[in-house]
Amino acid sequence: MSEVNVPPHSPLDSRSSASLHSPTCSLFESAYQILSTEFLAKSRHNNIPDSPAARDRLRVLITQTRSDLGTCLESTSRSQISRVLELQESLLAPIRTLPSDILIDIFQLVIETSSEPGITYSWKTWRSTKLSGRIYPLTWICFRWRDESLSHSAFWSGITFNYGLDVQPSPEVSAFLCECILRSGDSVPMNIYLSSRGYGSAPAVVAMLVARAHRWREASLFFVSPQQFHSMFPFKPSSTRFPLLENLSVQCDDYWIDPVPNPILECHPPLQKLCLWSLSESYIDLIAGQNLKVLTLHRYYGVSLARLLLMFTRLESLTLESFYFRGNPDAQQIPCQSSLLNLEIGSIDNGPGPVLRSPS
Repeated sequence: MSEVNVPPHSPLDSRSSASLHSPTCSLFESAYQILSTEFLAKSRHNNIPDSPAARDRLRVLITQTRSDLGTCLESTSRSQISRVLELQESLLAPIRTLPSDILIDIFQLVIETSSEPGITYSWKTWRSTKLSGRIYPLTWICFRWRDESLSHSAFWSGITFNYGLDVQPSPEVSAFLCECILRSGDSVPMNIYLSSRGYGSAPAVVAMLVARAHRWREASLFFVSPQQFHSMFPFKPSSTRFPLLENLSVQCDDYWIDPVPNPILECHPPLQKLCLWSLSESYIDLIAGQNLKVLTLHRYYGVSLARLLLMFTRLESLTLESFYFRGNPDAQQIPCQSSLLNLEIGSIDNGPGPVLRSPS
């Protein structure tokens, strides 16, 4: 593309330059309609000038377009000329020549700083008929940006799926969301937020996320009942692994008077942060590990906090919104942990508050 790919009979050809730069606005509008189509195609295909001569030729065209814009007084024609000028100038924008790795880093910053860093479907918003996410506008700019966005699996690895009792995505939206999940590839870690406000069979999207449980890095799950949680996630320690899962939050609408087993925890993921609706002391053996640093429990049922702290030697932050004390008051003593930096207890039922002491 040595001449900016200007066709021989383009309005920019010397034979038509007189009509293009005539003070007659109708001629301006007609000529620039053709130019608008031409430069829009160049912009979409990132068809930038690839030589100094081609760039100089484009700068000359830009100067002519600016001159025409200053000459024309008719609003419709001025709008058409302004659009062509914008497209011409964009072909010289430095961002069009950025290497792919730098462009990807910019895209990553745009996505991560968004309030919706992944792909989102939510029945609670006016956008419930479609998907939302900062990645989509990046695919609309030009073919190069689209190719870069589609080929980078990490941009499609964050999924928020929030469906209601009687409001589920249309088949078209479900198919599109499944396609987005497929774009995340086979190995990139996934961050998922799943909220189910209804009963019944799980949508196909949930089945796809379950099948990719080995790629979960962060998972935030909300259900109306423990039974629904178990039916949607039939994980078994003998066949399911969570090698990447570092952050897990499981919440529920129902009060878990008697804490129930958690199929994800039974698979022993290498968690660093855990947030649960409820937990009993008899269950902490199952989740005890060296990696857990942050533990948040809305309800904890146990004899004391001593065993809970001793089982998690690296725990830095422990938050108990409600401590349901069950047992002998002599078991209230809590040994100090060298790694514990934050301890918050909202309320204690059936017993006095815990007493901190140094281990003997």
